[in-house]
Amino acid sequence: MPIHDWTRTYAGALHDLHVTWLVELKRVLNKGLLPPGYYAMGEQVIGGAVPDVLTLERSGPPGGAETSARLAGAAGEALEPTATITAVAEAPRYPPRPRVIAVRHASGHRLVAMIEIVSAGNKSDAADLGSLVEKTVVTLSKGVHVVLIDLHRPGSFDPQGIHNLVWMELGQDPVDLPPDRPLQVVSYLSHGRVSSYIEPLRVGDRLPDVPLFLAPGLFVSLPLEATYQAAFDALPDHLKEELARG
Repeated sequence: MPIHDWTRTYAGALHDLHVTWLVELKRVLNKGLLPPGYYAMGEQVIGGAVPDVLTLERSGPPGGAETSARLAGAAGEALEPTATITAVAEAPRYPPRPRVIAVRHASGHRLVAMIEIVSAGNKSDAADLGSLVEKTVVTLSKGVHVVLIDLHRPGSFDPQGIHNLVWMELGQDPVDLPPDRPLQVVSYLSHGRVSSYIEPLRVGDRLPDVPLFLAPGLFVSLPLEATYQAAFDALPDHLKEELARG
């Protein structure tokens, strides 16, 4: 199923898809995609928090590298991840004491990775977009891996796309991205340095499977296309027809 042009309908339709899409991703992850010992939960966003409340532990799996290799062979993927464009921040610069929205795991267990679908509201307000970028950077600074999904064209607050805002906040030069593919899905691996795996996309493209990192050397392929389609199928028929005409 191709990526739809969500500007052709009202904002509530995409919000509804986001909610359903996150549920579909959580369901797939918990139904065998994740290795034993890992699970996905809906995250709460707590306003007014600062990085000090992020009580995050070491992101490696219990047992260290040996366990990581065993899990990768058993349920993850031991192959090197691939993407259309890759970039590595060898010495990322984390801004001191940034103001972010704190993200906690509902069970109180250590956070390993975060998946975030960027909303239109995130990109229509400079403060909201700044909070999203700072939250992402702080999360990476704690050794937590991130997937950002942005199906919105760049706007006045992110003219070079959401990834380059994150990348420049890490003290890196902007990545040259194709202007005819303005949508982005980015997987970040945080392990002292930050590696980014970028998929530039356009309306009409199929969503790729992207790596969701659990630890260095351990990731699973996140099935974005299948879960997007399942979420789209749950929309009311008149909205699906409106988007299909586009």
